[in-house]
Parts: sequence; structure tokens; C-alpha cells
Amino acid sequence: MRAAICAREDYETQGRLLEALARAGAYPEDEFELEVPLPMGFLRFRVGAELFDVFSDAWAVELHGSDELVKHLLAVMAEAS
Repeated sequence: MRAAICAREDYETQGRLLEALARAGAYPEDEFELEVPLPMGFLRFRVGAELFDVFSDAWAVELHGSDELVKHLLAVMAEAS
């Protein structure tokens, strides 16, 4: 599943995404700073045994992963707002 999260300039929502990732126990596969604004490109994360990507380009930030995991992360983001 793919879900559009926000526009590239929406730093408030990017911050909520980072909070949701922390609450869900997600951690990055590679070493990089988790800060707003998110770095451009594919950022791979793991929650338990599942992998998913956060994609950020010049226009938008998106989640890519299993339906269940993406829906869970969206729900956690909604709770944080």
C-alpha cells in the first residue's frame, strides 16, 4: 500500500510522522538523522519483522508498505494530532 502523507514543505506533519514511527517502534535500517525535514529519497524502516519505506522528494512525503502496517501508522499519526 502507498499513502501520501504530506507536501514536502509541511514540516508539522513530518514531525507527526516521526512521532508515529517512534510510537509504533519503527527504527531505520540505515544510519541517518531522523529530523524534519526528512532527507530526500527512500528511507527504509523496520517494525518487528516488517519493512516499509518512507519516500520523500521535492514535492511530497509518502509511506510504502503492507496494507496493515501503513494503516496502523496512519492511525497512530491521527492519534498524535
